[in-house]
Amino acid sequence: MPKIPPSSRTQDAIDTPFDNSTNGFTADEVQSAIEEAKETAEGKPRFTLTLVNNGTISNNQWVAYSDLTPDLVILFPIDCTVKEFTWANKNPDVSFDLEFYKNGIADPGDKYRTVNVVNDADGHGYYSGWDDDFTAGDWIRIKYKDQGTNCKDLVCVIFAVAS
Repeated sequence: MPKIPPSSRTQDAIDTPFDNSTNGFTADEVQSAIEEAKETAEGKPRFTLTLVNNGTISNNQWVAYSDLTPDLVILFPIDCTVKEFTWANKNPDVSFDLEFYKNGIADPGDKYRTVNVVNDADGHGYYSGWDDDFTAGDWIRIKYKDQGTNCKDLVCVIFAVAS
């Protein structure tokens, strides 16, 4: 693809205004916004924790890394902030809750969040808007709470950003 000669350009990024009113950026022109985004992306890597449970999941069952290791806690390896999670299962007609416990399983003392899971037509979903901070070594447990029908072959992926 040929490069556009400088004489044909209408604006430089430094001269293009950038609206920072809704995104948390401090930059007010495009060049600085690009540099701010690059610095933020490089400085805070994103990672995932994947959880897989094969077969039917019953009420009050713990969701873990795998149904082969149901009693293991989900451990955070570094300081981070959990931002969202996504899920999929083979039963799209099911609704359920996931109860999240942090560093203990006393109910309600260690339970810090309950998410009502509503599948799309294919059994998938996405939950965002979290800003849950964890320190390296913190752990969570996730309890499945059915709403009348159990899901099958549940996969959850937790997305976090390093602090």
